[in-house]
Amino acid sequence: MSVLEVTSELYAEAEFCSTETGNGNAISKFTFVYPNRRPDLDVVNGAQAGLSNGMEKRNGSVDRHSERTESIKDYEEEEYFPEEESYESDCDECVSEFSEEQEEEQEEFEETGTDDSSSNASSQSKATTKQSPIKLDKDGDAIVERPRRGAIDIEHRKSTRLDLVGLQIWRGALLLADYIMHNERKFKNSHILELGSGVGLTSIVASMYAREVICTDIDIGGLLDLIRGNLQRNAHLANPHCRTHVTELDFKVSYQDYPRELKNQLQHVQYVIAADVIYDDDITEAFVRTLVSLLLELPKLKAIYIALEKRYVFTVEDMESVAPCYDYFLRYFQKRNSRFGVNRWKLINVCMNFPRFFDYDKVKDLVLLKICHAGK
Repeated sequence: MSVLEVTSELYAEAEFCSTETGNGNAISKFTFVYPNRRPDLDVVNGAQAGLSNGMEKRNGSVDRHSERTESIKDYEEEEYFPEEESYESDCDECVSEFSEEQEEEQEEFEETGTDDSSSNASSQSKATTKQSPIKLDKDGDAIVERPRRGAIDIEHRKSTRLDLVGLQIWRGALLLADYIMHNERKFKNSHILELGSGVGLTSIVASMYAREVICTDIDIGGLLDLIRGNLQRNAHLANPHCRTHVTELDFKVSYQDYPRELKNQLQHVQYVIAADVIYDDDITEAFVRTLVSLLLELPKLKAIYIALEKRYVFTVEDMESVAPCYDYFLRYFQKRNSRFGVNRWKLINVCMNFPRFFDYDKVKDLVLLKICHAGK
């Protein structure tokens, strides 16, 4: 009987320098552009200047899916509520909530794409009155600052069975990596837990800024050993003060049954990240239960970030294309969230106008979600 194998779309859309290892895996080089160091946040017409500094600048064009012609209101993060229920817009509350949560005012703008009127006006004034000086060489020619580039070497599979998709790399991991690089101040010296780390690419990026990164996944198909190997392979990129750990965390195991050592490590976690873990309803339910446990048990947890790609199928029942796995995640999370008649957490769509530092197609079906406590 044949076994159905799946292949990440990522391999077909970008050229990777790959070397076969002889054990069915490949080692590929994922190149990226380091973020520009900007001392001030320049704002022009309410939109952040320099958003095209990543791969878009390197390629000489802005990613077609990142272009925005809508008003600033369209840039704001939007809180998700089920369609069958009616709620008033809560955008202003979300924006004020971030200003309290983040340590610097700039982080609010970078995440929501908006700012309050007074600080916005001040930033616009700075942008119009303060021009960056042009640096000249000894001959009087302008010095052009070229983007600093790097590369992450990852051992992975190019195709697998559905139960081993963690051995591949998917677009959501690169989207989440982009977000971390763009918000390096937020994640600097923080404690990060990654759920469903796969081959560890996003954890490697997180280790460039964090104080501690805990990489977790199920121990199947040699996945944990693969993560350890990839972390070691890219150790030169990590923050020298960052501690990395690789351990098993199965969504289907309750928090009460976690090893004591893991529970102790989790007490320091400030951010939880996950990419491309929503593709099966049973796993989705276990994933949501894990999220709920972490939201309840981790005292220092500020936010959870989830990157995924909505995958559409046409159904006769709906007579349209739907994204069943994504929709099921939203419904099941809302069900768990409102168990006691009140929403304990907020599920927010993160603004997608941050730069693309890795070389991949930032398609419109990519989504970045943020979960945080409703009371914060």
